Amino acid sequence: MGDKKNMAINFFYYLILIVFTILSWGFVDANALLPGIPSLHSIIYSKTLYPTVWYAVTVAVLFAWYFWTLYRVRKGFLTSKHVWYLIISSVAILMWAYPALSNDIFNYIATAKVTFFYRENPYIIMPIDIPNEPSFAFLHAANKVALYGPVWIALTGIPHFLGMGNLLITLFTFKIFVIGWYLLLCYLIWIASGKKSWALAFFALNPLVTLSTLVDGHNDVVMMFFALSSFYLLGKKQYVGSVISLVLSVFIKYATVVLLPVYLYSLLLSTCGKRVNIKSQWVWCSIAMYLIFFLSPIREEIYAWYFIWPLTFLALVDKPTILHAASYGFSLGLMLRIVPFFYTRSWSGMTPLIKKIVTFVPPVISTFIYGKMRIR
Repeated sequence: MGDKKNMAINFFYYLILIVFTILSWGFVDANALLPGIPSLHSIIYSKTLYPTVWYAVTVAVLFAWYFWTLYRVRKGFLTSKHVWYLIISSVAILMWAYPALSNDIFNYIATAKVTFFYRENPYIIMPIDIPNEPSFAFLHAANKVALYGPVWIALTGIPHFLGMGNLLITLFTFKIFVIGWYLLLCYLIWIASGKKSWALAFFALNPLVTLSTLVDGHNDVVMMFFALSSFYLLGKKQYVGSVISLVLSVFIKYATVVLLPVYLYSLLLSTCGKRVNIKSQWVWCSIAMYLIFFLSPIREEIYAWYFIWPLTFLALVDKPTILHAASYGFSLGLMLRIVPFFYTRSWSGMTPLIKKIVTFVPPVISTFIYGKMRIR
C-alpha cells in the first residue's frame, strides 16, 4: 500500500513537471527568434491571474513533494538509488523547458557570441554595441558588459560552438552544459557525504535548485562544483588540485571568495599534520555562503538561485540545524518572489514590498517551528 501511495505521489510530481515544461513555452519573448505557443503567450500576458495562480500552486506542490521525499529518505524508505532515479527523471523532463523564470541564460549566450563569434572583449563591448545582430534584440540585459569571471566566459565557448549559430540549438547546448555540472555537483555532494541519500536529496531535489538549474540554466552549480571540489580535494591532501579548484570557482563567479578564511584555516591545519574537523568545516562554509547571500543586495538584489550557494554545503551538515530550518523557508520564499510580478507585470509599486514579505516570512516561520520542536 505504501509503495503504491509513493508511486502515485511521484507520478503526480512528474505530471506537474511535464505541465510546467509545456506551459513554460508560453513565456517565450515575442521578439525572440524562437518557437513558442502563441495561444499560451496571449493568455499569460493578458490574463495575469492565470499564470500567477498556476505558478504559485506549482511551487507549493513541488515543495510539499520535496518535504515528503526528504521525510521518506530520513525514515529509510528511499535509498540513494531511488533518489538518483528521481534526479535523472527530473532532468529528463525539465531539460526541455523554456527558461521562463529568468533571462540569464540568454545573457550567457550573448556574451559568448560577443567573445567567440565577434572576437570582442566582453568586459568592454556590450551585446547592444554589436550592430545588426537580431539574436540580441530581445535580451533584457544587452546593455551590460560581462557580469561573470573569465573562467565562466572561457567555459561558455563549449556550448557556443556546439550551438552552430542556431539560437534554439544554442539554448539547449547551454542548458545541457549547465545540467551536466548540476549532475557532477550532485555526485560530488553524494561522495563527500559518504554516499548518504539524504544529503543528495536535500540538495538535488530542492525545487529552488531544480527550477533554477534544470529550467533556467543558472551557472551557480558550476561555481559551487569547483568550490566543493576544493574542500574535498583538501581533505584528500591533494593540495594543488584543491587550490586550482578554488581559483576556478572564484573566477567563475566571485561569491566564493568568502570561503577563503575557512579554506586557509583548513589548509593550515592539514599541512601542519593536524586533524581538520570536517563537520565544523561544512557548517562554517554554509555560514560563509549564507553571509554572501545576504550581502548580495549591495550589488543588485537577492536572486533565488543565489541560495544554491549555502545549500551546497548545508547538504553535508549531518544533523538538522537552524541553518537547515531557515533554508526550507528561504527556498520556498525565494521561489515565490516572482509571483507579484506575474500578476502586476511590474517591478515597481507594491511588488518590492510583497517580494520582501514572501522572501522572509517563510524562513521566520520554519525557524520558529524548528525552535518549538527543539524545546519539546
